[in-house]
Amino acid sequence: MPTKPGDISEANAHLIGWWLQLLATGAYFVYLPHCLIILSKKLRHGMSPWLPAACFVIFAATVLDFVVGFIRTYQGYSVHGTERPDPEALYADPSSTLSLLKNAMNIVVAIISDAIIVYRTFMVWNMNVWIILAPVGLLLGDTAVGIWAVWTLAQTGPGTIPILAAVSVRIRYFFIITFVLNILCSGLICYKIWRIQSKVTRDYTGQRSSTSRVLEIIIESASIYCAHLLILIITNGLGTNYFFMFLDPLPPVGAYVFSMLIVRTRAQNNDNGTSVASTTIRFRGSRSTRPPIAVGVEIDLERVVDTESVTSPTRMYDPRRGTHMYVAQDKDLAQDKDSM
Repeated sequence: MPTKPGDISEANAHLIGWWLQLLATGAYFVYLPHCLIILSKKLRHGMSPWLPAACFVIFAATVLDFVVGFIRTYQGYSVHGTERPDPEALYADPSSTLSLLKNAMNIVVAIISDAIIVYRTFMVWNMNVWIILAPVGLLLGDTAVGIWAVWTLAQTGPGTIPILAAVSVRIRYFFIITFVLNILCSGLICYKIWRIQSKVTRDYTGQRSSTSRVLEIIIESASIYCAHLLILIITNGLGTNYFFMFLDPLPPVGAYVFSMLIVRTRAQNNDNGTSVASTTIRFRGSRSTRPPIAVGVEIDLERVVDTESVTSPTRMYDPRRGTHMYVAQDKDLAQDKDSM
C-alpha cells in the first residue's frame, strides 16, 4: 500500500508499535504485584470493591490486547513454506476480527481509566455533584464516540487506508474528549490538594510534606498519559502512519499509569491504607514551651479530607526520631477513617 513521502508504512508502524507495547506491558507488570498487595490490604479494611474490579478489568483488557497483538504480529511477519511474509495484506483489512478486538480494547481501557479519574474527582471534592457535571458529560460523550468509532471500523472494508478513512476522524474525536477529560479532572484534583496543603502549611516549618509528594505523583502520572494522548491526536490529525506506533501500546500505558498512581501514593502508607500528612504549626516570634500542634490531612486515592477542628495535642512516641512529640489530629478526620 503506497505511503506519503516521508511517512512510514503501516506495517512498519505496527511492528514498532508492538515493540513499544512490549516495553509498556513489562513496565505495567512490574507495578502490578505491588498494586494487588495494596488493594488486597484495603479490601480487608472495608474498601469498596469498585477499584479492585476496575483493576481486574484493566488487567484482562491489557492481557487480551497483548495476546491479540502477538497473534497479529506473528501472522503478519511469519514465514509459511516458500511464501514470503506479507504484513501489508494483514493490515489492509481493518475490519478483521483481530483488528476489531484490538481496537475495542483500546477503547475499553481508555473509558475505564476515564471513569476512574471522574470518580476520584467526585470523592476528592467531597461528593460535590456540581464539580463533576462537566466531567460526567465528557465521559458519556467519550463512551458514545468510542462505540461509534468501533462500529465505523467494522463497516470499513478491506483495502481502505485506515489513517484516511472515516474511522480515523471518529477515533480522533474520542482521543480529544479523553484528553480534555483527563486534563480537567487532574487539574481539579491537583487544585483541591494544593488548596488543602496551602491551608495546612500556612505556618510551615520547612519540611517537605507528603501532600507535596502526592501532588507531584498525580501531576507526573497525568503528564505521561496526557502526553501520549496528545501524540495520538497530532499524528492522527496529520494523517500519518506514525499514529499506529503510539496506538498499539495505549492499553498497557493506561494500565501502567493506573497502577503506578496506586503504588506510589501508597509507598509510605500505614497499615490501614491511608496516608496522613502532619504539619507542625509553630507561633512565629514566640519562645513559648507550648507543645506544637500537628494538623492531619488525609490524602487517599479516592478521597482527600481536611477539617478545621483540631483535638488537644497528645504525647506520642516517634520511633523514627527516638523522641516523644505532641500530635493533634482532626476530629472529623478520625471519624472519617473509622467509617472507611
